[in-house]
Amino acid sequence: MKEFQLVDDVMPDVPPADDARVLAVRARVLGGARRRPRLRWSWVVATATAAAVLVGGVVVIPRLGDGTVSTATQPAANTVLDTALDRLAAQPPGSGARWRRETLEVYLYSPKGAYTVQKRTKDVVWRDGSIIRTERTNLSAEPLTAADERAWEEAGSPALCTAKDRCRVGKARIETLPADSVGYPVGPAAQLPTEPAALRAHLTKLFPQGAPESQDSFLWNLSRWLLTDKEITPATTAALYRMLAAFPGVTVRDGVTDVEGRVGVALVQPPRDNDMQELILLDRESGELLGFQEVLRKANPDYADIEPGTPFRWEVIKQRGWTDEAPTG
Repeated sequence: MKEFQLVDDVMPDVPPADDARVLAVRARVLGGARRRPRLRWSWVVATATAAAVLVGGVVVIPRLGDGTVSTATQPAANTVLDTALDRLAAQPPGSGARWRRETLEVYLYSPKGAYTVQKRTKDVVWRDGSIIRTERTNLSAEPLTAADERAWEEAGSPALCTAKDRCRVGKARIETLPADSVGYPVGPAAQLPTEPAALRAHLTKLFPQGAPESQDSFLWNLSRWLLTDKEITPATTAALYRMLAAFPGVTVRDGVTDVEGRVGVALVQPPRDNDMQELILLDRESGELLGFQEVLRKANPDYADIEPGTPFRWEVIKQRGWTDEAPTG
């Protein structure tokens, strides 16, 4: 995947998802409860000989010496998304012996508000015919900054990675399951519709009558699973994004930066009942999935360890697609 860097890395108020429902779906699919953390965001500052400012979709660049100003119009977020998805849909299906997805999960949370902890986890899913193999490895859990480390030490240096979290740093938890025992019965991935309306009609058939969540919420969660853990084709993937972008309340936002410093265009979910909100981040050029971000839109006593208004959880896609590589161990 290619990265696209705006001249001025503008960080909008990025919102991501629901640590109650979305993570419940993920827990049901692959097992393992998720921690609910919080955020410390560091701005990515671009330096150049001439400073550029983004104003109303136009980059304003002062020229050195003569005092004049040149401008370059930036495309609207929806245009960026449409162009990227056109490119994505035109890609051929991949090939390989098996399908693999690797994610780096980053959580920021604040125990009792005293200091911020960053927890990093590697999550790998393999699909090999009728078998799914999952590998989940806790990489680290440590204070985010030097100031957080001092506060942690002043609090008595309590354990940051505990048995309660099934936390074994550096050692993978491996499971092998029948493919039809996890996820949703959507049918063969290669045969899923490649038009948004037809795809929605197909997926809506799986919506359980009497479900406590709305149909759109159900389809968002189902789509999230398809994007991360099902070997859907590029054409179906593009149709899935277009389907989600048409949901009531979903907005498209350009120039969003993730925890790895990558800049993309995002689908932003409306806030849910518990004030959680999710963002799906795509590469601006290729439409490839960069990952997910989550934010708590306002203070909620059920999530006292999360700072409202800023991202606190990221899932960064490191690899996703067909490969001839085989799992080890």
